[in-house]
Amino acid sequence: MRTTMLLGAVLCLTADAYADDAAAKTYLAGLEGTWKVASMKRGGEEAPAEFTKEITVEIKGNTLMLTIGKEEKKSATLVVDPAQKPVSIDMTPKDGPDAGKQMLGVVSVDKDGVTMVWSDDKAGKNRPKDFTSTKENKNYLLVLRKPELKK
Repeated sequence: MRTTMLLGAVLCLTADAYADDAAAKTYLAGLEGTWKVASMKRGGEEAPAEFTKEITVEIKGNTLMLTIGKEEKKSATLVVDPAQKPVSIDMTPKDGPDAGKQMLGVVSVDKDGVTMVWSDDKAGKNRPKDFTSTKENKNYLLVLRKPELKK
C-alpha cells in the first residue's frame, strides 16, 4: 500500500514538472522572433536613442541573441516560469564579463511587444517585483517591439 502511494506521489510530481516545462516552452515560443529596442533603461537612466536603434534582439527557443550594430553579438540562455506573477525570466549570459551569472527578472507580453526587467543584484537573489527601473532599484528595463510596430 505504501509503495502504491509513493509511486502515485512520484507520478503526480513528474506530471506537474512536465506541465510546467510545457508551459515554459509555450511561453518562450510566444517570445520568439526578431525585435527592435523601443526603450532601454538602467537605474532609471534612458539609453541614448542613437545606441538603442543599433540593437536587434532575436529570441529563438531558450536563447536570446543581442546584436549591436553589424558586428557585436552577445547571447544568453533564458528560463521562464509562467506560473509566477509576474512571469519570471532568468537570463544567463553566455559571454562577456557576466558570463555564467544568472540575472533574475520578470517579463510581460502584450499585443504591442515585450517588456523585460532584470535585477542588477550581482548575487542573483533579488527578483524585480514590477516593471520599473529607478535610481533606487538599479534595474535593467528593456521594451521590445517588432520592427514594424516600433513606436
